[in-house]
Amino acid sequence: MTRVLAVVTALLLTFGAHVSTARAADPVHFWDLQPRSLRLLVASPQVMVTRTKSGWDAYCRCPVVLSPSEIPDAMKKAIVAVEDKRYFDHGGVDIVSLLSVLKGGVTRGGSTIPMQLLKNLVFHDLRGSDVLSRLERKGAEVWYAGLFDGAVGKEELLAAYLNQIEFGGRDIVGLYRASRHYFRKEPRDLTLYEAALLAGMVKAPARLNPLREKTRDQARERALLVLRLMAEQGLITGKERRHAEKEGIRPGMMPEFKIQPQAFAEWVVETWGDKYVRPGETIRFFVTLNPRFQHLAEQHLGRLVKEGAVPPAYDASAVMMASNGRVQAMVGSVNWSQRQFNNAVKSNVQAGSTAKLPLLIAACESGKTPESRVVDQPVKGTWPSNGDLGYRGRTTLKEAIASSRNAAAVQLAQEIGTDTVAEVGRRIGIDPGPVADAGFVLGSYSSNVMTMTAAYASVASGGYRVNPSGVLAVIDGRGQVRADFLTTMRKRVIPKKCVEPTQAVLREVVQNGTGRAARLKRWAAYGKTGTSTGNADAWFVGWSEQRVLGIWMGRRRGEMGQALAGAGAPAAYFGRVTNAVNEWTDHQQKLEEQRLASARTRQSVEPGQIADWLSVLRQSLMHPNAPSARDPVREEKRT
Repeated sequence: MTRVLAVVTALLLTFGAHVSTARAADPVHFWDLQPRSLRLLVASPQVMVTRTKSGWDAYCRCPVVLSPSEIPDAMKKAIVAVEDKRYFDHGGVDIVSLLSVLKGGVTRGGSTIPMQLLKNLVFHDLRGSDVLSRLERKGAEVWYAGLFDGAVGKEELLAAYLNQIEFGGRDIVGLYRASRHYFRKEPRDLTLYEAALLAGMVKAPARLNPLREKTRDQARERALLVLRLMAEQGLITGKERRHAEKEGIRPGMMPEFKIQPQAFAEWVVETWGDKYVRPGETIRFFVTLNPRFQHLAEQHLGRLVKEGAVPPAYDASAVMMASNGRVQAMVGSVNWSQRQFNNAVKSNVQAGSTAKLPLLIAACESGKTPESRVVDQPVKGTWPSNGDLGYRGRTTLKEAIASSRNAAAVQLAQEIGTDTVAEVGRRIGIDPGPVADAGFVLGSYSSNVMTMTAAYASVASGGYRVNPSGVLAVIDGRGQVRADFLTTMRKRVIPKKCVEPTQAVLREVVQNGTGRAARLKRWAAYGKTGTSTGNADAWFVGWSEQRVLGIWMGRRRGEMGQALAGAGAPAAYFGRVTNAVNEWTDHQQKLEEQRLASARTRQSVEPGQIADWLSVLRQSLMHPNAPSARDPVREEKRT
């Protein structure tokens, strides 16, 4: 009877706490978000930020997110068998398991997969070992699991669970990284026994590590238990069980998956930390970083360095963002372990000819087309110089930008008006500072990779202002949403009539101009090279398939040696990374289309659509005549 009262008390405390809070300030909680937003967040990495007396402690929980179609059936069956055998039959809370908790006490567990995922993603303030903390957490899990389960859906929620659980330490988050760490292989290549090992580890990764000699036997015993449960539940045959027990581990040859997200995490802290984290708190920032893209960006930069394409005297940085400004990858330096300085946002350097973008837009606004004739002659003496290109006298606007003719750019800026061009720059996020003469269109002012990438994203997006963002939502340790950046607001800053002409010229840069090294295998690419005075800075900023990649490579102060131009390593780097990202994205899209087609064939109604009884009870108690808490409450379109 005492145990029953304990669990009931936990539910009442949870209900009372949230009702009183709701009346006081009407806060939004994680589970109140719209289904589309929840599905996005559970598939996102998080930067955990703690504000201490001496400063900040931040790290990235960076799982490589697998879609439901990428997770092998053996892994799904194994985790369901050992963690939540009635997963596909309940609506978030397993009543049978809950009754066992009433009999055995709160410490027995009884948590379903939705409850465990809530604990791992939002209830980090309720992980204390004291009775009250355990009661409050268990009550919150029970109370909100139904809403969570119904909003996300069974297949997506199971994938989210396998993507977000820790298999040992901060760096081994999610099935993908665990598979690469323990078995040196992709999850799709896991054997049944290896899947059982990983599923068994979830209970206590440190005590069930299959690689450590001291814990190897316990890990095997746990794996055998998982296989037995799978057989008893009819998920595998007796023959499959016996074969798996004999097969054991078959390690692959792949290296461990590693990335350096520190520059991104540092940017998140410096941009949003002061506003949303109080002293002594740990807050979870759901972020836009894509670990796969981050890995590709780091990998290809490392290869260029190894090949000698990036001279030893040069450092580098890169930012990849979606056309709406959500940052997907950030490289702060050539090797963060050797130099912890985030060049992507902190290095203010000359932008070179990437600064000609506002001029190109202003030319269109003044009535010029890509085929309009422009003057390509020096303004005074031999300034500005076109280098080895020489002067054409007159040429088309398209050819002048594609070939990066400085004289034509300055002549055009004088014709349009320097103040007009500078105003266009400010509209798209580039501030050239005080404009003394037309030479600023050659990039004599300072900027950084983040700023220039966002400016080019305004063209890629169809003419809308782009403000870089790395955060989707800020959630405290009890599930309250402190900030929600899931809705993106759009403001047109480039006339619609000028979007296609501007894109056409930037396409010409890659096809026939200075950006030829950025050409892609089978996708259209757009962009602009840039090189500052004395080859101190080399740039390429461009996009393909609505992903914008800005690259800077710059000579370290006081260093000499081989010179670098934007048409060289920066453009080549763009081509390598973008080809790899586009190929992976196309492959993922095909896999997901196959999964959805298969799901429609198997069933017309998802099990996750069945409402959980606790969710219905909570809604009816709090708002008897109100719509579901998951119904849209804002008029803005969520993304």
